[in-house]
Amino acid sequence: MDIGPLNVLCIEDTESDFLLIERALRMAGLLGRCERVESSEALNAALLQSRWDLVLSDYAVPGMYFTDTLRRFLHHYPNLPLILVSGTIGEVKASVMVEVGAWDYVPKSRLRRLVPAVRRAIERAAAQAARRPAARETAPNPAGPRQR
Repeated sequence: MDIGPLNVLCIEDTESDFLLIERALRMAGLLGRCERVESSEALNAALLQSRWDLVLSDYAVPGMYFTDTLRRFLHHYPNLPLILVSGTIGEVKASVMVEVGAWDYVPKSRLRRLVPAVRRAIERAAAQAARRPAARETAPNPAGPRQR
């Protein structure tokens, strides 16, 4: 699957980490636009102002709780890939976050894993989007079978 430039929302409080993430995506030819937010208010504004292809989120952003952010995305944006990119969370806790709904986990110490994780997430989102119309067409009519 050819993945073009992406609009990426990055929930990250450390500018140097954001710049490393942005560089990795740009060098892979995946970056269209990348915006950094570091508060719930900025996140709300970014979600209202733009359409995003991907969200990359740190686990530890002061004033924000990743579990609340994840719950919000699962409820309101279930088809928007959210990848946890963190240097403070351990592998066990990260695997729990993936089990409960994060699309993937990339340690900040291993950013070389970011591009493959992004590609997998975008391909998975495209596959889910392709199945949605087919599911609607084959779903039973809530009004019952059509009368002839």
